[in-house]
Amino acid sequence: MVPACTPPLEPARRPALPAAARLLCALVLSGVAAGLIGIAMAYLLEGFEWLFYGVEEGSLPERVAAAPAWRRIAAPALGGALAGALWWWERSTGGVVSVERVVADSGAPGPDSPSRRMGVLRPFGDAVLQVLTVGAGNSVGREGAPRLAAGAVAVVVGRKLGLDRSWARLLVASAAGAGLAAMYNAPLGGAAYAVEIVMLTGMRRRGALLAVPLSALATVVSWWGSGGRASLVMPAAPLTAQTLLACLLAAPVAALLGWLAARTWAWCKARRLPDSWSLPLAIGGAGLATGAASLLLPELPGNGRDAFQGALDSPAAAGALAALLGVVVLKPLLTGATLGAGATGGLLAPSFALGASGGAAIAVGLSLAGMSPSIPAAALMGAGVALAVTQRAPVFGAVFVWEVTQGPIWILPPLLVACWAACRITRPHAS
Repeated sequence: MVPACTPPLEPARRPALPAAARLLCALVLSGVAAGLIGIAMAYLLEGFEWLFYGVEEGSLPERVAAAPAWRRIAAPALGGALAGALWWWERSTGGVVSVERVVADSGAPGPDSPSRRMGVLRPFGDAVLQVLTVGAGNSVGREGAPRLAAGAVAVVVGRKLGLDRSWARLLVASAAGAGLAAMYNAPLGGAAYAVEIVMLTGMRRRGALLAVPLSALATVVSWWGSGGRASLVMPAAPLTAQTLLACLLAAPVAALLGWLAARTWAWCKARRLPDSWSLPLAIGGAGLATGAASLLLPELPGNGRDAFQGALDSPAAAGALAALLGVVVLKPLLTGATLGAGATGGLLAPSFALGASGGAAIAVGLSLAGMSPSIPAAALMGAGVALAVTQRAPVFGAVFVWEVTQGPIWILPPLLVACWAACRITRPHAS
């Protein structure tokens, strides 16, 4: 009788890391990465501003004002042309998978799934191009850069750690918000951005469990570069009856401005020029227009952060009112032209710059009429409402602008109410 063969002994397998531990590791790694990306993007932006304007220190409007006239005109044009040429190559060779596509993909992961095709090199390259465009002075937001780069890292982290598909998508959305939080020192705003804008309906309640700690961690890491300073300096804004009146008047004006801007930008993006050899010429031409406009208003170049600061600091003078109205008229048009030319960029900063300038203009007008409202408070109210309307996100609009300015606590409740009401009123008509 032939004895039965005994099967060889299998090597002992190490127990897999529990799902909760893997999720925690993914959260920590993605948060640290988002914070470091925020630091890197901030330094990169400073470097591009110095390169294009030749002025070593100061805010972008200060650099623009100190640069010779030819350089003020040429910088956005040259930066736009360079970015356009590189975007032409990038898009003709496959383009970049967005964070939104990864989050929206609920299918089984495969070689053709968005998460597999996203990669890391292309998102980081596109992020650098976005920062270059803003640093040269072109009128688009910079929040897309850290959002895309942090989201790409989260995709890789989630895949390496073998996260469940649903948690992996939430991690990517939360990392995108954390990148924004790190760049603007706004942990609550970054979490609200992830939950209210990036995540889909049905994901948000569970997604908040990741978004809040991830944005908080990324923000703390970013303090290594920023020192924990607020992104914008908010002057004193005590609550008075006249200040409250200015805020009440600023809210509907900002809602109207945000609605008009959203329609304008949607129209421009829908008619965007094709991704062909015309990209460098078109984006460079939009930059040329921005550079020419900067001869009148140094606050116009860039994403709009400095225009927001200018609105907060506006004096009660006729010249300041004219400058604020100039930003209200020209900033959305220049942003629309840049987007329509084919540039990739965000709309957060152009939105809050528009609303802040409109709100400050209301308060300055009241001051010239003999009243004494707080101009910074009206600017903050306008910024939040306009941002909420363009992004269709009332909580994010209110919390984000309040957090980046570290504004007074009294303004947060009326700001939340105004943002909610503005979104309710404009939503049926938004395109």
